[in-house]
Amino acid sequence: MMLGQFLDRTIRRLASVAAAVVILGTAAWFVWAFISERAVTEWLDARAAEGWLVNYEDLSVTGYPLDFRTELVALELGDPATNVVWTLPALTLEQQAFRPDHFRAIWPEAQSLSSPVERLTIEAASMTSELDLQPGARFALDVSDTVLSDVMVTSDAGWRMALPEGRLSMIRQEGQDARYDVAFAARDLAPPGPTRRQLDPGGILPETIETLDYSAAMQFDRPWDLRAIEDRRPQITALDLREVNAVWGGLILRAAGEITVDAAGVPEGVLTIRAENWREMVAMAVRAGLLPEQMRGTVEGLLGVVAGLSGDPEVIDAELTFSGGRTFLGPLPVGPAPRLNLR
Repeated sequence: MMLGQFLDRTIRRLASVAAAVVILGTAAWFVWAFISERAVTEWLDARAAEGWLVNYEDLSVTGYPLDFRTELVALELGDPATNVVWTLPALTLEQQAFRPDHFRAIWPEAQSLSSPVERLTIEAASMTSELDLQPGARFALDVSDTVLSDVMVTSDAGWRMALPEGRLSMIRQEGQDARYDVAFAARDLAPPGPTRRQLDPGGILPETIETLDYSAAMQFDRPWDLRAIEDRRPQITALDLREVNAVWGGLILRAAGEITVDAAGVPEGVLTIRAENWREMVAMAVRAGLLPEQMRGTVEGLLGVVAGLSGDPEVIDAELTFSGGRTFLGPLPVGPAPRLNLR
């Protein structure tokens, strides 16, 4: 009898503890859900107060008891500084209750970007981003990993671009505030029709760029956080380019090296490049209007000298040097240095 009473009391106590845990957990979930919804609302209200275009039909937080699923329906954001308007039928952010710094962004099947120049419609069979952020530091980025599948970009200017498979990642280096490992990989990228016809009017090259890989350590002047949207994009101050690898039919371009970038976006440093079938690349530059026809002979002559140094007349193996605001290929000056400004 005494054993039965003991068991009965024990069960009642365990039930009371379990009930208390459920009640406290439920209360904590609803408090955090309220805080999350309010934080998003206040951020959108702040943008509207700064003159942004801000419209949405609904904002909700669901996912009880173990997740937080924040969904914005019919979102429209317009930046007055760039006159770019971003329109989405829905945007979903998923967050685990036990990992408040980890987010999963689920992008809609279709979204659009409009500017005074054109409107882009972006469709994807799948587009998801895994994000590790610092909530206490204006959501500074630690890790971003975006996977793309069957992406189609359509412009109202009359062109399309397709990407069957792609991945973009950005990982903050340990112990660094604003230095990130950045990588992008794309396979079978179909360039816009007008661009392709201009570069390859004879249709000699494949319809798609078979390989496009980029890997680098990039230093910025400040971390990537909410200020990248609210104020300005962080600017590149140094680039350790581990690899650029682009293959389009018989055209192959590879590059690696290190450069620094000043406050005006002017690079300083050296990249080692390898270009196979470079004469066709020159012809493409002429057809694209990047190189005047009257300069074609001169450029081909100079590049032929550089190619001769490598031992293969169809391959350029040389250093691309940025110095004093100018660009040099091997010993030959080829023009002003590009500006590496992120708009």
